[in-house]
Amino acid sequence: MARRHDPHRRERIIEAAVEVISESGLAALTHRTAAARADVPLGSTTYHFLSLDELLDAAIHTVAERNVARLRDWARSLPHDADLSTELAGFVVLLAGEHRQTSVLAYELYGGALRRPALRAASTSWDDMLTAVFESKVDALTARALTVMFNGLLHQALVSPGRPDHAELEQVLRRLLR
Repeated sequence: MARRHDPHRRERIIEAAVEVISESGLAALTHRTAAARADVPLGSTTYHFLSLDELLDAAIHTVAERNVARLRDWARSLPHDADLSTELAGFVVLLAGEHRQTSVLAYELYGGALRRPALRAASTSWDDMLTAVFESKVDALTARALTVMFNGLLHQALVSPGRPDHAELEQVLRRLLR
């Protein structure tokens, strides 16, 4: 039997893992569910990812890279004289609203690192990239504090029953950034 040439199989498996987690949660991801979603044999998932942690690590990196790209695009689009408090509050509202599913997925993967030490490096890379983007707007120490606050505000916005209040978020961010 001839071997099927499939140069993008690994990427499809990662994308399938992201979709499974996004739709059903972290606990739903197995090699088997990823293989079924990617429409590949089970052996392909275990060939490319020896452990579930390896597959989760790849999924976390994929989601983090997408979110950081969105963040960098947002930061580049800001006018030089933009009010950072106002703009960041709007960005939190956008991520908790229009991009809610992606944001929930990112936090679910981020939270997965609490019990899986092998995932911690991939999860903390999000914080490092976020801080680097903020350093383009403020000093390094403020950027670090802003990263922590931004993550907390977004997490609160995602778990709260109502829509985040732009004015309230802006007020909190303004306190840190003044």
